[in-house]
Amino acid sequence: MESPNYAGTAIAQFQLPENYFNATISYRRDSRYFHPYGHFEPITAHSSPEEIITAEQVQQGVKIKSEGSLIFISHCETPSNRGAIIQALSRLTSITVRGACGEVWKKQYGIKATFRVASKNESDDELIASHRFYLAFENGICKDYVTEKFFVRISQLMVPVVLRRKILEDVGLPSDSFIAVDDFKVIEQLGAYLNYLRNDDIAYLRYFEWTKRFAKPVMWRSNTLCAICKDIYEKTKITEENIARFYRTGECHQ
Repeated sequence: MESPNYAGTAIAQFQLPENYFNATISYRRDSRYFHPYGHFEPITAHSSPEEIITAEQVQQGVKIKSEGSLIFISHCETPSNRGAIIQALSRLTSITVRGACGEVWKKQYGIKATFRVASKNESDDELIASHRFYLAFENGICKDYVTEKFFVRISQLMVPVVLRRKILEDVGLPSDSFIAVDDFKVIEQLGAYLNYLRNDDIAYLRYFEWTKRFAKPVMWRSNTLCAICKDIYEKTKITEENIARFYRTGECHQ
């Protein structure tokens, strides 16, 4: 499920009647069938050990995290302009890039490029284990659009850095589990804060308080199919007059 920056144009190219589809299923909360990339569930007596991140696991994980920020990225030019943000931030704090964009940006910025491109000898697991932050910058800054970039990495004991705080808080994600670029007036403040957290375990550990309340994020699991079956069984009349308009009003920002 892509953001409207991409999926919205795909709908238009098929030249279907505006009312061809009569229902929506997407990550958007205002869809007929809400199907997010992931969500958090509270820890209960029925939570299995595999679903819970223990305090010991957090402590052990933090001990080997000596590096700064990491990003896996192969889609270089995006509406969110994340490439320029990464380049600007890399002048202020340590950033490692894994993926095609590392080499693309190195050529683009030349000697001004200040991020590190991960070597082929470094495995993904090694990079994840050694870095404190993950730059979970989406390709679009859109209403309710939070993808696996956030959910996978936070479950791997990394603190996500996102572009807009409100987007994540609106979909109910723990506000103390991530850092947002727009928490800071200027990017220099963000760079200084990441450097501070890189060298202060006590302050950094506060971003794992969520593990005391919530299990690991659940990916791609919701009651969507049950809701569809219920509507079919009850012969519910559903109308979405214009799917393309629904996508165009995805409230995406620059």
